[in-house]
Amino acid sequence: MDKVLPVYKPVGITSFDVIRAFKRAIHPSYKVGHGGTLDPFADGVLLLLLGRATKMMNALSVLPKTYQATAVLGARSDTLDVTGTIVESAEHPVPSEAEIRTIPDSFVGKYEQEIPQYSAAKVNGKPRYLLARRGEATERKTKLVTIHKLEFLSFESNNVTFEATVSSGTYIRQLSYDIFNKLGVESYLEKLSRTEIGDFSIEKCTKIEDFMSDSWQDKLMQLE
Repeated sequence: MDKVLPVYKPVGITSFDVIRAFKRAIHPSYKVGHGGTLDPFADGVLLLLLGRATKMMNALSVLPKTYQATAVLGARSDTLDVTGTIVESAEHPVPSEAEIRTIPDSFVGKYEQEIPQYSAAKVNGKPRYLLARRGEATERKTKLVTIHKLEFLSFESNNVTFEATVSSGTYIRQLSYDIFNKLGVESYLEKLSRTEIGDFSIEKCTKIEDFMSDSWQDKLMQLE
């Protein structure tokens, strides 16, 4: 069974929780990996790599990814998402829909993105988020990422939902913050959903509860 299984990861669990659930249901010694971590507060497409398909981990991890995200305007958390503590709140007027819609053109293409303090990127072998939790300052680092597509979907009071297709390794929390910071507004992510990894869409995913039956096998996909 050397195939890829697209799985819908719900909010509240880690990517490795999904792997553990699969192993408990199928076989504890089965070789399983995944093709791109999703934070616990995010949901959406997670690729499980089964058997020898784990050798394709690097190839799959660089596929472009599409996300839908909802940002709250007017405040910023230390993690730039809903899991953090609000550290700044401003009375700055929320930009109009017309102002916000001028933003995509300036972000589509390559841009130098700051690596968030609360991320798994390592400094001297230690994840940045561990150092941040200890209150240890780390040097500002950036990485070159590519935004293939950026589109705003809805505007409701202080909440703005957008869709972005990005290169591997792009931090959506940071992208969202950078978008609205350009308009002089603090923000943080309230919701994040990964809807596609390459050609693997959320519609093609099986659910964790399907591991207990044979229905998940209908979602298996052969790598070419």
